[in-house]
Amino acid sequence: MSPGAGAPFRILSVDGGGIRGLIAARVIARLEQLVSAEAGQERRIADCFQLLAGTSTGGLLALGLAAPRSSGSSRPRLSGEDLASFYVDDGPAIFHVGLLRRLLTGFGWLGPRYSADELERVLRDRIGDARLSEALREVVVTSYDMAEPGPHFFKRWRARDSPDRDVPMIDAALATAAAPTYFPSHGVGSRALVDGGVFSANPTVAAVVEALKRVGEGRSALTTDDLLVVSLGTGQHQTPYEQRRVRRWGQLGWILPRDGEPPLVAAFLDGQSDAADHWSEILLNHEPGAPLPDAGQMGRGPRYYRFQIALPPGFGLDDASSAALRGLDEAAERLLEERAQDLEDLARRLAAIEPLAPDPAPAG
Repeated sequence: MSPGAGAPFRILSVDGGGIRGLIAARVIARLEQLVSAEAGQERRIADCFQLLAGTSTGGLLALGLAAPRSSGSSRPRLSGEDLASFYVDDGPAIFHVGLLRRLLTGFGWLGPRYSADELERVLRDRIGDARLSEALREVVVTSYDMAEPGPHFFKRWRARDSPDRDVPMIDAALATAAAPTYFPSHGVGSRALVDGGVFSANPTVAAVVEALKRVGEGRSALTTDDLLVVSLGTGQHQTPYEQRRVRRWGQLGWILPRDGEPPLVAAFLDGQSDAADHWSEILLNHEPGAPLPDAGQMGRGPRYYRFQIALPPGFGLDDASSAALRGLDEAAERLLEERAQDLEDLARRLAAIEPLAPDPAPAG
């Protein structure tokens, strides 16, 4: 995990957000296009970043970017455009629920709203059968183990060091995507794994910590000055609620959907994401003693970049309707336009660094 002479150690981190992962996928696709144009040859995300981190839908993107084309291949299976098509082409089927399931689950009150069968089928087709140890780059994918209980991370280096951690990438994907009430928990051994968004909706700080603590075995010790971190949000909308309303809420008040999602879910997802963004800015961009930047200037380098966009109400985590997908596409285009200069500057920095050498799984 050495950054190499003169080059920063590069991390890409992607938030959770269900179908709204389309926004992050569009940013990834544009970044690949810009870096390739600057370099004069095709560059994929796996050519540019040493560590890929993600939670929930972001975990699916991280695994998709790190999945090899075939067993033993040193080239990635999926591009950013491929991942964007995952949401547009497969999202409606993944988030489809028939009347029989609605009745059997009590419309989601007695069981998970969706079956994981279609999600597993699509992910197996997209990601393939590679194991975690075969990921092209280091990965950090979050989940939460209800059996232990406590956070559980899927990491390539753990998979290579410990055979019992070397699960198929599809298992890591299904675990990180298992959002409570939406999908069933995913069993891996004795673990009962759910979406890591319950503790780390924005995994940027977790990824930074993992990079900083890895030493030995030919890896150079890193400091925050050695890092270049790109953090991708999946869009957010924050609906304000007055005290006179909130104080009356019981269990139903907190969990009934309002403006696309339950207030409790919105609070812990957006709260975690915003907090991690602030912490990352202070850790990586802020000079001690200097005044804090305005909110609009946070996440604009030189060591930490954050790409996020505000959404109007109504974009549920599982709303894969044609209208919602069009709206998410429009939000992505708005983000790409608003942050075009930052993306171009970042692409020039990445293109100036030699593409990462192949890093296939060890023999045997």
